[in-house]
Amino acid sequence: MRLLLILKCLLPVLLCFSGAGMLLHAQPLNKSRIAILGDSIAYAGPWANEVENALKADKKFAACEIVNFAVPSETVAGLSEYGHAGGRFPRPCLHERLDRVLKMYRPQLILACYGMNDGLMQAFDKARFQAYQEGNIRLKEAADAAKAEVVFITPPLFRGDSAEQDEYDAVLDKYAEWLVSKRKNGWKVIDIRPGLRKLIASEKSGNPGFRYSGDGVHPGPEGHHMIAREVIAGLVPELGLDAEVAKKENRPTPETMKKHEEARNAWLVKTKHARPEIPGYDREMARRQFPKTVSSWNGFLREEFTIGGRRAFIVFPDKPAAPGKEQLWIWRPQFFDYKPVADLELVKRGYAAVFISMEDLYGSPKAMDVMDQFYKYLVDERQFSRKPVLIGLSRGGLYALNWAEKNPLCVAGVYVDAPVCDFKSWPAGRGKGKGSPDDWNKCLRAYGFNEQQALSYQGNPVDNMRGMAKAGIPLLFISRTEDDVVPIEENTDIFAKRYARLGGPVKVVRRPGGHHPHGFDNPAHIVDFVLSVTGQPVPLRIACLGDSNTFGAGVAGANKDVLRWSHLLEQKLKKEFKQKEVDVLNCGINGRTLLTRGDLPYIKTGEYRNALNSHAQIAIIALGTNDAKPQNRKFLSEFKQNYSDIIAKLRENMPGIQIYCAIPLPSWQSPSQIDKETVETKIVPLVKQVARDNQCKTIDFFTPFQNKPELFPDGVHPDAEGQVIMADIAFRELLKK
Repeated sequence: MRLLLILKCLLPVLLCFSGAGMLLHAQPLNKSRIAILGDSIAYAGPWANEVENALKADKKFAACEIVNFAVPSETVAGLSEYGHAGGRFPRPCLHERLDRVLKMYRPQLILACYGMNDGLMQAFDKARFQAYQEGNIRLKEAADAAKAEVVFITPPLFRGDSAEQDEYDAVLDKYAEWLVSKRKNGWKVIDIRPGLRKLIASEKSGNPGFRYSGDGVHPGPEGHHMIAREVIAGLVPELGLDAEVAKKENRPTPETMKKHEEARNAWLVKTKHARPEIPGYDREMARRQFPKTVSSWNGFLREEFTIGGRRAFIVFPDKPAAPGKEQLWIWRPQFFDYKPVADLELVKRGYAAVFISMEDLYGSPKAMDVMDQFYKYLVDERQFSRKPVLIGLSRGGLYALNWAEKNPLCVAGVYVDAPVCDFKSWPAGRGKGKGSPDDWNKCLRAYGFNEQQALSYQGNPVDNMRGMAKAGIPLLFISRTEDDVVPIEENTDIFAKRYARLGGPVKVVRRPGGHHPHGFDNPAHIVDFVLSVTGQPVPLRIACLGDSNTFGAGVAGANKDVLRWSHLLEQKLKKEFKQKEVDVLNCGINGRTLLTRGDLPYIKTGEYRNALNSHAQIAIIALGTNDAKPQNRKFLSEFKQNYSDIIAKLRENMPGIQIYCAIPLPSWQSPSQIDKETVETKIVPLVKQVARDNQCKTIDFFTPFQNKPELFPDGVHPDAEGQVIMADIAFRELLKK
């Protein structure tokens, strides 16, 4: 009797726990509004309506409102190919309208099926795949923010009737695999593709004439039914749809299809979209949409689109320079693909690179309007930093400098290379330069001037820079002294002199040569400038000029590179400065002399040229040992001048560089070779005198080794232990700075 009483009391509790899933699923779920998103296959309606019928046949979803928001041709990636639909319209993007759907319809559940259009029905492309991934992630994030659950559905089959898998269907397999992989992140995903293949194969085994799809993309009625079966089966585990309901016949009827289409059309009209030829099309919205294609630029994702009728693109880095902050970017208004060495290095470092076509506008007010619109889009819509770095090559200087003056609070810095700063110089050719009659006529049209108006115009960069100077915008000019196209004295020199007089920070690098080529083969100078003006750490670069003792002749084997004092110095500096990027460049080469008339002059080597082009902030000159050889001693009277010439050349190429003169190591070879006495009594004093005369610091490699001949197995080259000591000596001297 007592047992019976206990069971009677516990029965409700036991029922709750033992049948928890059953009791829970017997209650209506809080999914009163369900939205179906997708492309033309979903828009057609049969599979979507069959899923709707199945959901409403389950008591838990019976009261739900289910609306099909699918739009033909739509992608989640935001991509389109040129000439889509015979050029009538680009593929629309879900994200242009998603916010309106979420705010106006307020769904609690979304069924989303994308992918068929996202690969553009072309071979697999990493950039398109990445855009598809990012588009789905963006959908998930937007839905989460709107407190809507998403069930993702993998794309249907492409040419599912083919005996052998089509190449594009294999692309869709990759898209589906990625979606399924997101289950580990808590995503709800229904993979319809394996089941579809089985259903089609089964149907064809009994009916060889069966066609899943007439055009390879859009399924027929039975194809829609197969998709619906797979989606409904997937909703059983994902949403707790009643398994018995899922087994029943839920095919559309004329009545249910009519209601389904009426609701679809009404809501498409309410929420609007950019796809012509169906209800809800908004012409103005379509005009504002920026359909894009993606491609690869030097291994990086390039997104191409049109804005204001002009071709534009963005090259994205793999990782941003400043994670968690606005995207840093560089903007080259002209000649984007001409010698993009610096641009590429900056993209590698996390900067985006952008371009918008402005041919034949020559920095005119029309060009400024185009740039204003593009800037607003990048900052407001793409969350780019409000202060890009502008890059202007040749006529690009008109665009970069004019826009910076017009928007001085929207620019981090400007780098210009052989820039046009006055269109009277080029293309008008009213000074020393050649000019270009054809470009001059185009320039007049761009500004709306006749020639007299143009020649009296006072709005060129050379006349108009006060805003930039007041804002303190840093400028870097790289110009050539023999430029007969854009003469340096009519452009760079006038601008830089006036800008400096106004208090503006400007650096001018003068190089020999004509108008071309632009830039440097080594982009470090430009990269450092961009890093600096955008608040990013600038790498520390040290060039070590030297002979065999710098090259590492005293350490043999495969590990020579890591045993040399220059490499050991680099490791010590990296450890000391932790976050600092340090690059110590070894420019040593065996047997070389400092003397220009020595037997093997250093200045005639590629290593010397590498040092001059290294854009180092510090140079260590470790030469002089080979100048003590008998055949070279007769030229020692020229030693100081030759040494000073090297110092001057380094300073000319790298203004502001800190130079250290290394006191040479002692030698224990015989007088017929590198004479110890000559090193000590001649070379060492000469190096010290050169350092004093040229205001250079010294690094003393001589004194610490005077009593350590055992570290020089051949009498002149230090071994591995000696290299460690040299690195320590150099390290201590550099730390004093």
